[in-house]
Amino acid sequence: MNDLYRKTFDEVHASEALRQEVLNMTKQEKAVVRRQVPRMVLIAAIVVLALAGTALAAALPGIQEWFSRQWTKETGKAIETDQMGVITKLTDAVGVSDTVDGVTVTVDSVTRGEDVVWFLLELDGLPAEEELEKAFDALVEPQPEEDASNPQKEYHINGTDITVSVSSGAGSTSITGPREYFFGSRAVSFDPAVADSNYYWEIGRNELRADGTRMILLKYRFDPLENAAPQGALVVTLELSDLSWGIFRSTAVPVAEGTFTLEFSLPAIEPAKPLTTGGGTALGEPFLRDIDPSLEFWDTNTMGPRPTEEMAFLRTKATPTNLTIYWADREQLDHLHITGDWYLIMKDGTEVRLDTSGGMYTDLPGGERVSRFLWPVPVDLNQAKSLEYRYGEEVQAFDLK
Repeated sequence: MNDLYRKTFDEVHASEALRQEVLNMTKQEKAVVRRQVPRMVLIAAIVVLALAGTALAAALPGIQEWFSRQWTKETGKAIETDQMGVITKLTDAVGVSDTVDGVTVTVDSVTRGEDVVWFLLELDGLPAEEELEKAFDALVEPQPEEDASNPQKEYHINGTDITVSVSSGAGSTSITGPREYFFGSRAVSFDPAVADSNYYWEIGRNELRADGTRMILLKYRFDPLENAAPQGALVVTLELSDLSWGIFRSTAVPVAEGTFTLEFSLPAIEPAKPLTTGGGTALGEPFLRDIDPSLEFWDTNTMGPRPTEEMAFLRTKATPTNLTIYWADREQLDHLHITGDWYLIMKDGTEVRLDTSGGMYTDLPGGERVSRFLWPVPVDLNQAKSLEYRYGEEVQAFDLK
């Protein structure tokens, strides 16, 4: 074993079984090809403690490095060995690439759950950012200002009027809004099919590594088909078209016009046993249209606290990647929405807040209505203690079984 890894491993608190597994690695196991590396867990699960919070964190394998930082951001704590082990079990290295217009896109690694897939992409062969800045500025047509001291200026961009923050210099104007790489369209298919037509994409990361490689993290949410196995063996075809750089949905400079087609296979993952709670209630708030159709917003300063109503649920189910809530009254969801927060409480007191910003709402074949939300990072259910729903100062706790 490499001395660096051995020294690091000796300083990490890990179970004896894990220590023995690493120490017994054979030369053949260490020479395994890139696609098989995640199955070993090993170095990623061990070195992460030594690297967390330092510049060396980029040395972690692909998507695990991002989850490590995200865990610290969400919980305020460095990620632990067992927690990283759960993420690694759900992760596969890929290494498949395609090139369009001199730009190469590589699927570095993939992490997947019951209704989500994270794709970490590497982009190489990109033009210099100075060139993109010049091309971007050439697309912008400034409009006359009514007040020269106003830091907001009106622009006409690709047929759309937008207002952006600007800084003016002698004879020049530059836009200070965020500019990133993005694809004009994204599509993915699985064989065998696992996803329904209800889905959405998110860009969770868009950054430049120290070595000059651009990294983009795509998150794909979907409704699983009945009896589908999203964590079974799959052939995945990812199609990413028309790479651009600029302000998303406003204006952008074309970088690579065409479609990157990336096909790869993923082995089966053994799903973790879920944890469940019994039924209960969660305070929800009526939609404004159901309070008063004329209301555009609720001003607590003049109108007081917003009305609430108890939303009854039958049970919840927690997996390493999401929380599913089974509602008792489907009609309530037509005029109420959850505004409180769900937390997974770990045995050591760590709290993981549920990401409710992109929930999936589904009618099951039997007629039940469920809501599915993601944990910000896949979680180790062996370390989970309870589930809490918090609305203001009210806290409801539910035992996980």
